[in-house]
Amino acid sequence: MMDFGGWIFGGWGGLWAAAQDAGGLAAANAAAPEFPFWQHLIRVAAVLSGMMGLLVLGLYLWKRSGFLRPQGVSPLIQVLATHYLAPKKALIIVAVGKERLLLASAGDQLQLVTSLAPEVQAEAPAAPLPLKNGKEGRG
Repeated sequence: MMDFGGWIFGGWGGLWAAAQDAGGLAAANAAAPEFPFWQHLIRVAAVLSGMMGLLVLGLYLWKRSGFLRPQGVSPLIQVLATHYLAPKKALIIVAVGKERLLLASAGDQLQLVTSLAPEVQAEAPAAPLPLKNGKEGRG
């Protein structure tokens, strides 16, 4: 049988003496703790907040990239513009297929104001507009 520091042959008495010696040393060093608690707490908090920040940034960028959105498929209903008139009151231009609608939103209500003309390609002017003086528009 092996002797582990006299514990087996010495019995509990030797273990009790070792505990008393260790307790005396701990009481002597109570004024200066060996573990700097606040330094480690601040370090752990900084690392945790950095990791959470990277996670939030990664999720934001992933959502903005449209990685899970099917490519080449446009949604049937698109909000083209929103103009806020007052708190909880807005005018909204919505495209449904090729039709455009002007909607009024007030609190919990949404009403159709009018149906707008379908999207028409604007024609380019035949000639450029004249400038006020000859110096404008030149580099």
